[in-house]
Amino acid sequence: MTDHEMYEAFLKWILEQKDPDYRIEQISDDQVDFVTESATAHVQFYHLEYEIVSFTIDSPKSEEPLFFLHFELKDLEHAEQLFREMIQSLKKAGSEVRTKVLLSCTSGFTTSFFADKLNDAAKTLGLDYDFSAVPYVELFEVAQDQDVVLLAPQIGYLMKKAKEVLKDKVLLQIPTDVFATYNVNKMIDMIKEALAEHEKMEEVHEDVHDPEWDSCIAIVAVIRRSGRYEIHYRGADQEAPLERGVVIKENLDIRDIEDVLDVLFIKYPQIRGVAIVAPGVVHNGRLTLPVAKINDLDIVGEFTRKYHRAFILCNDANAAAVGYYANHRDCGNLIAYYHPLGTTVGGAGIVLNGHLIIGRRDIAGECNNYRKILNFSEDRFDLARTPEGIAELIAKITLPMICTVGPDTLAVYCDLLTDTNELRDYLLRYIDERYMPEITKLKGNLWEVFYGAGVMIYNLMHGNIEYREELKEFRQ
Repeated sequence: MTDHEMYEAFLKWILEQKDPDYRIEQISDDQVDFVTESATAHVQFYHLEYEIVSFTIDSPKSEEPLFFLHFELKDLEHAEQLFREMIQSLKKAGSEVRTKVLLSCTSGFTTSFFADKLNDAAKTLGLDYDFSAVPYVELFEVAQDQDVVLLAPQIGYLMKKAKEVLKDKVLLQIPTDVFATYNVNKMIDMIKEALAEHEKMEEVHEDVHDPEWDSCIAIVAVIRRSGRYEIHYRGADQEAPLERGVVIKENLDIRDIEDVLDVLFIKYPQIRGVAIVAPGVVHNGRLTLPVAKINDLDIVGEFTRKYHRAFILCNDANAAAVGYYANHRDCGNLIAYYHPLGTTVGGAGIVLNGHLIIGRRDIAGECNNYRKILNFSEDRFDLARTPEGIAELIAKITLPMICTVGPDTLAVYCDLLTDTNELRDYLLRYIDERYMPEITKLKGNLWEVFYGAGVMIYNLMHGNIEYREELKEFRQ
């Protein structure tokens, strides 16, 4: 089947889909919309060197797309599977575009009662608000999918930490008189006012520049956060940055990474090398990530043979360590500890005397192997859910490495760690002040991860590191 025949077959197939939850509008030969009361899904075809398909879901109630994915049309069964995923997201869009308000107190009991009353009031007033409540220990996990967060008066002292973690949320402390009397009208007025003020604020982006490479490279980073997978892609052609984007998936499949690569290579055939960043155990271009049911998958071998370009696979913590060290040469010996939100243990990248230490079969920094023998004051799953618990968790996980390596710097990526002094104080319970490394936080925008991955692929392409010589003939 030719590319054009594939396009015609897929177009015909999607036009034949019937469902009472949406109506189909064929805008042109290259665009078909699926429309519901709350959102619209756009299927757009691009006839480039190959057939490219993009799926987008948007809503008048959301400034950002609710769903975005693009891929090369080369397998009808795969395309149909992705279409079904898009339709599932479209059907859920009706509830997802509502303004979600999360209340939290120590136990979640009193705020649950208040949330019920607020839901009744919102329904009476015809407001598109959805109120729910959780105990404080669950706040930071659940809040990732919320628009507004309300803290009960009894935990108002935690507002500063909450603001550090939930920077992009509307965050309010419920006034004592409002909470004590369940004054739903005043609370709703406060929420409206805060949302209106939030919309007026201009978002300020930190001016972070990609390094200037002497050839065209790309980085594809798989980030596991809050139970989902984010596939970020970006790159640079010497001094000119390439497009950046992210695909969000509930589950991870190797085909998802291939879809990103297919489109990147069609748009930018000058790309000579790609760094793939992933969580899990990485060894010699192979990935083991049990949570995604990936076991010893030869990612570098498959991609190098398929695309005839240079590929390197690196662990996320190792990439962060290389990126940090490359920009802070005065940091000395370094441990970069990488702990995404929603996980009970992170991983570490170790740089000694300017060299990344990976150990036998890349086991260096795999903290998950010894976390079960550590003693914690509470269940480690609970510690990993709050800023108060995360300091103990990180301290006890990094302590064995600190005592073994004696680093000059401990760089930590963790959204929940709001104050590095709390981590320092916890470590001082076990080691003397004179052995304490300087503790710093990695950037929340993951810049060190991308930069470190770029350094690795750059070194591979310039012969500065040896990596899978049997694949040399497949590299451009």
